[in-house]
Amino acid sequence: MDEHAAVNGLLSIPLSVVSALFGIVTVLFSYTWSVLYLLASPLVYLGHGLLALVLFPVQVLLKFEAFLTFVAGAVFTGVTVGLCLYFAGDSLTQLLRLQPSSAPSFPTDLVDPKDPPFDWESRMFMSSTILEEEENSQDSTPGD
Repeated sequence: MDEHAAVNGLLSIPLSVVSALFGIVTVLFSYTWSVLYLLASPLVYLGHGLLALVLFPVQVLLKFEAFLTFVAGAVFTGVTVGLCLYFAGDSLTQLLRLQPSSAPSFPTDLVDPKDPPFDWESRMFMSSTILEEEENSQDSTPGD
């Protein structure tokens, strides 16, 4: 048993040194971490704020998830049906050998307009007020 105690005594010295060094390193790391966290905390809060600001439109869009799903389904259905109709019409045109006419079916140039444009220059506006016009019209009537 004496050998066992001697071996334990010899091993206890390096274990004590390693334990003390580990404790010192742990305390230094803890203090360093605290100082770095204190210095970096404004940046962390700023990062959280910017992330919340960037994700705000996504949160608003998530409120309308059902409506946007419906609209996306309607757009997909419309595009699919439109493409099917286009390709069906194109295939039938080629199958029946129909050629589009080059002449337009309706006149594009208007020969005579239905209503002539209003001629503002031929209308003369008087520079007198309504009261002056009434006085002038009473003065010019014969029989007064």
